[in-house]
Amino acid sequence: MGPPAMNLRLDIAVAAPVWHALSYAIAPELAGLVRPLTRVMVPLRGRLTLGFALGPPEEGDPAGLRATADVLDEPGCPAFAPAQLGFFRRAAAYYQTPLGQALAWALPAGLGGKDCAVDLTRPPGETVLQARLGPGAARPKPDSRAGRLLARLEAEGPSPLGALREEFPAAAALARALEKAGWLSVSHRPLVKDLLGRPLWPEPRPSAYTPDQREALAKLLPAVAARRFEAFLLYGVTGSGKTEVYLAACEEALRQGRGALVLTPEIGLSLRLEGLLRDRLGPGLVAVLHSGLTPAARRAQWRAIAAGQARVVVGARSAVFAPLADPGAICVDEEQDEAYKQEDRLRYHGRDLALLRAQEESCPALLGTATPAVTTWQRARAGELTLLSLPRRIGQAQLPRMEVVDLRRAGRLEAGFLSGRLKQALADTLAQGRQAVLFLNRRGFAPAFICGECGKTVGCPACSLSLSLHQERGLLICHTCGHQRPLPTACPNCGAPAEGLKPLGLGTESVAARLAELMPGLRLARLDRDTAATPAQLRQILRQVAEHQVDVVVGTQMIGKGHHFPLIGLVGVLMADQALALPDFRAAERAYALLTQVAGRAGRGGGPGLVIVQTFDPDHHAIRAAIAHRPDLFYETELEERRALGYPPFMRLMLLRLEGMDEAATARAAKDLCRRLEEARRRLAPEARLLGPAPAPVARVQSRWRQIALLKAPRSSALGAVLRQGLHLMEALPSGVRLAVDVDPISLV
Repeated sequence: MGPPAMNLRLDIAVAAPVWHALSYAIAPELAGLVRPLTRVMVPLRGRLTLGFALGPPEEGDPAGLRATADVLDEPGCPAFAPAQLGFFRRAAAYYQTPLGQALAWALPAGLGGKDCAVDLTRPPGETVLQARLGPGAARPKPDSRAGRLLARLEAEGPSPLGALREEFPAAAALARALEKAGWLSVSHRPLVKDLLGRPLWPEPRPSAYTPDQREALAKLLPAVAARRFEAFLLYGVTGSGKTEVYLAACEEALRQGRGALVLTPEIGLSLRLEGLLRDRLGPGLVAVLHSGLTPAARRAQWRAIAAGQARVVVGARSAVFAPLADPGAICVDEEQDEAYKQEDRLRYHGRDLALLRAQEESCPALLGTATPAVTTWQRARAGELTLLSLPRRIGQAQLPRMEVVDLRRAGRLEAGFLSGRLKQALADTLAQGRQAVLFLNRRGFAPAFICGECGKTVGCPACSLSLSLHQERGLLICHTCGHQRPLPTACPNCGAPAEGLKPLGLGTESVAARLAELMPGLRLARLDRDTAATPAQLRQILRQVAEHQVDVVVGTQMIGKGHHFPLIGLVGVLMADQALALPDFRAAERAYALLTQVAGRAGRGGGPGLVIVQTFDPDHHAIRAAIAHRPDLFYETELEERRALGYPPFMRLMLLRLEGMDEAATARAAKDLCRRLEEARRRLAPEARLLGPAPAPVARVQSRWRQIALLKAPRSSALGAVLRQGLHLMEALPSGVRLAVDVDPISLV
């Protein structure tokens, strides 16, 4: 008679709006498969739900507990590394999200949603055939297909099945027959698929680091070797060689037997870094994660990381959750970029979670940028981050010369965007055989389509916004919800004939079209989300620029960061004031960063660079600082204003947004919530402030009306306490109204 069955129970975070762990019974035959963060299926509210184990099963009375239905992960290939549990607990608590939901939202499609049972146990790879010594069975005839296949394997050694198919179309069937006879073995070799190929141009390892790079690495690499957490700010001007410092940190982490994680804000930057890392470290070590991959490709990369085949991960913000078992260095390129902020579900900031994960994993975190976020600058000034400086460009390259064109006095702009000075500089640059960039951070042909009769724009039926004209596609598109409609045959507001509808304003599409008319024969490229909707399209455009198949690039911020094109001699900023017009406390920071980053594309090689900034407000501190290459001027002025107005880094913010289909019901719910929050604030955190409620600046999005309120406090813990108490006092939101909580919002719009 065998030993009695053990009574086991398991604490689980379910992927549902449940704030506490739930306990389930688990059968002994499943218990051995469970580690922290193992995916399981459990019954909840009448259906099976994804959950995550919060530890190994423990002995205890399972009476009254429902049973764990299934375990989805094998111990050798988990969806998350068990050591990530502490990181996820802290992240979920900070961003006011139930742990189980945070874990599910961190997984790629197919691993955390409805189809969460996708197999993780077989890592991506290839089938390999290898000849064996004579097994005693009759050897195939030398001139037969099986005999020729066997002879090739004996001569060349183990070979991938896919590489043999061109010569042996029936290779799979031949392999099965030879394996059955004992003449060869068939195995599976893990392989991390090279998704994006090689860099746009060779970037060999430099023969020597610059003195600035050596000084930075002398501080950084000991922290990698010592396996200790330390946060660094790599503050380097554009073209100063920050990427080489990232690569050196990754190489040192690998020497220590650990992995490395590199975050980038955009797919275009991931292309370059992935290619560089593959060249330096080898093709089998690097995985890539970003939204440009198909769900299947993203799951395959995730599996390679989980199985330990890929030890270096490059990707966008969600790569911070990658199941890398033991990262030894975490790098965040362009740390100031707003693309690191997730705007739905788990509203996290990739940079901040990179710092948190580095702390949990006991490894250094390196934040790199030419334009630090104001909060990051203040943290470095306060000594919370170790400052590493790269104040000079590599080699003989110099920062570009900056000029400003005051549009208040510039007279008529040709084609609506070219001042006389910019037009002349463009002609001079092209005559020298160099390239130019015209920067306008607005895609499409025009941001609005207006009726000359009634004066109203054609609006989005679901949002409080005008539709943008995309003339090449013959569409009006909402850039917020994605609604599309063909060009109207009459004004939808007053019924006037379509001839009276005119585009209002400029976009990259109209700039490129008008420039082509002004300068026939000009080789033009557009770089925006319309022309570079996929990684392949983006790569094609970047390659055309790199190979000088293009004279002028008209682009949005996609061209503004990280790219190295030595022949760019001129950058023209068409509307520098655009970013300043937004109702947002970070507007000046955004404008300064965009101007400085896009200016940094000029003069990186092949001669000096020139940047011409067209603006109606040349005296604004963000524009003056960018023009003068004076970061101190911008940050000192901006910090003074932030301190006076009570904004980060001197206050922590929590944005509360209520959304509902019924405008009046949403407004009532917002007032009720704010009344409860004010009660909680007076009781728990009198130093905090509550602003609102008020209609959101964009009052309606995707047919839902929006009300906002803003909590401010010197400490984030006070914000969380006020929110939890306020929601407890309110008990429940009305039916049809939902609440979104955004901790550390980057925009109040």
